[in-house]
Amino acid sequence: MRLSIQLIVFSFAIMGTNAADECPWSEYACFDVINSSLCLSTQASSNTTTAASMAKCVEYDNAMSDLPGATKLCRCTGCHSAPVNAAIQKLFPPPCA
Repeated sequence: MRLSIQLIVFSFAIMGTNAADECPWSEYACFDVINSSLCLSTQASSNTTTAASMAKCVEYDNAMSDLPGATKLCRCTGCHSAPVNAAIQKLFPPPCA
């Protein structure tokens, strides 16, 4: 029981410090962006990343949103860590398509 309470408290602590606090959770496209975090973080850390390569990360079968990848990323700029968010904001500035 004590371990369960500690795990719950730990989970809330992690959620409270999450970089995704600015993520618009009502937007289905943002779930596709979150689900593509490994691909996006790899792309963001590359010096040769392009908007097209990042957009491909969020375009996959059975995605929650049928929006184009560039639109998903433009609408969901606050759903990741600071380096990934910075890369998304640089490559996909508003206004969104």
